[in-house]
Amino acid sequence: KQWYQRRVRDLEQAAFDINIGLMLHTKGDSKNSQRFLESALKLHKKFHGTGSVQVAMCNILVARALAGNADFREAMKYQKHAFEVYSEKYGEEDKRTKDCQAFLSKLTQKAVELQKWLQNKEKTVPNMLVNEALPDTTISEMLATVNGIPATPSKIKSNVTKESETKNEADEKLEEIKQQGDKEDLD
Repeated sequence: KQWYQRRVRDLEQAAFDINIGLMLHTKGDSKNSQRFLESALKLHKKFHGTGSVQVAMCNILVARALAGNADFREAMKYQKHAFEVYSEKYGEEDKRTKDCQAFLSKLTQKAVELQKWLQNKEKTVPNMLVNEALPDTTISEMLATVNGIPATPSKIKSNVTKESETKNEADEKLEEIKQQGDKEDLD
């Protein structure tokens, strides 16, 4: 029982780390984002194994953070591992696998540009920004996955709207009952 409680606590910590890492990433703080995402990756490796989709997703996120710090060679290692897992789990034609491969190509291109610049010691600094930031939908989907919400962001929004409508109806009903009770007290 104690082992199970520790595992749950560690997996919750991994989810917190990913949430914080993604928030920092969207704010442009790649260095701190990397720290949290690497912590989550370590925990997911411990519980899911290196060939799991959870670990692959964490590898992608760490690669993005490393790319934000212009550490393209290291980012390529993480992205390559994610690509291998996605290829095995989903196949070469899956959108996730193709997106993973596209970002790996982009990292390779940036690593080559950086290496050429370092060797030639040119005065003109190449653009080291990776133009492909995580789109909001991807971030939303990752947050939903990490937090155990089995829905797309649009479904999440509609569910929240429905819940708030239901809550409003319940509040109105409660207010009616309260008013009826107040009237009965006066009689």
